[in-house]
Amino acid sequence: MDRCQRILVGLELAGDAVSPGSWNAVEQALWLAGSVGGSVTFLHSVFRPRYRDSKGVQRPVGLERPDRRGAAALGRALAEARRLGVPAELEVTTERAWLDATRRALGGEVDLVVVGKRNEPAADGRALGTVAVKLLRKCPCPVWAVKPGHDLVHRCVLAASDLSPVADEVVDAAAWVAGRGECQLTVVHAWSTPLDLRERREELGAEAFEAHRDGLRAGAGEHIRAGVAAGPAPGVEHDVLFGTGRPAGVIREAVDHLDPDLLVMGTVSTPDLPGRSLGSTAERVLDRVDCSLLALKPAGFRSSVSPH
Repeated sequence: MDRCQRILVGLELAGDAVSPGSWNAVEQALWLAGSVGGSVTFLHSVFRPRYRDSKGVQRPVGLERPDRRGAAALGRALAEARRLGVPAELEVTTERAWLDATRRALGGEVDLVVVGKRNEPAADGRALGTVAVKLLRKCPCPVWAVKPGHDLVHRCVLAASDLSPVADEVVDAAAWVAGRGECQLTVVHAWSTPLDLRERREELGAEAFEAHRDGLRAGAGEHIRAGVAAGPAPGVEHDVLFGTGRPAGVIREAVDHLDPDLLVMGTVSTPDLPGRSLGSTAERVLDRVDCSLLALKPAGFRSSVSPH
C-alpha cells in the first residue's frame, strides 16, 4: 500500500451534500494518503445522457454542472484534506466517472481508486453500485469500495488467498492495513485435495495418501505465514483459516463468521473477455458482502477500455 501515492476518490452528490458512501471514501482515502505521504484527487462526474430535441439538437438530460450548494459540498472534501495536511485537488469531468477514472489509471496517473458502496443495498441484495462494479471489472489499479456509515476503525481485516501471485499481494495489502490499525488479520484459503493426488489414492494407500494430503495443506499454511512474515507488517497478529468447498462459499462463510471491516481479495481478467469479468469467485463474493472491499488486479490484467 506504500506504493499507492496517487489516490483518486469518486465523489457523488446526494442533493446538496456528498453522499454518505462518498464521504466515507473521502475519509478513507485521506487516512491512507496521510499514512503513505500521498496525494488525493477528488473526481466528480457531471456526465448526463443526451437526447435529441424536436430540432434534432442533442441536449443533456438535467444539469451539466453542480449548482452552488453542490459545488460547496464538493469543496468540503478539499477543506477536509487541507485540515489534515493532505495535498488534494478537485476535478469535474463530463465523462462517466468510472470511465474517466479507468483511463487515468491506464495512463499511469492513478495508483488506487476509492469509491463508496451503495448507500442502501439494492432490492436484490447487491451492495455495489454501477460505478464500483465497472471499476472492479475494468480499472487496472486496485479499487477500494468503502461501506457507508463505517467508522473506518479496522478491527478485523480478512484476506482471501488462493496462493497465486496476486493473492500474495493481497496478503501484503491486508497485512499493511491490519498493521496500521493494530488489528487482527485473518487469511482464508479454500483448501481442496489436488486432483492428481486424488487419482493416486489407491496407488498410495490410505496412510500415505493422508500424509501427502496433510503435507500439502500444511505447505499452503506455511506459504501464507511466510508471506506475512516477509511483508510490510511482519509482526501483525494473524490467523490462517482453511475452508472446504467452493472458494466463493468459503470466503462468504468467513465474512459471515468474522464480520470483518475490510475484505481484501484479487480479481482476474478473463483472456477472451478482458475487463468484462471479475472471475467466478470475485463475481460471487464482492457484490454480496456487507463490509468494505479492496480488490487487486493480477499482473497482465487487460482492460476493455481504450486509454483515450
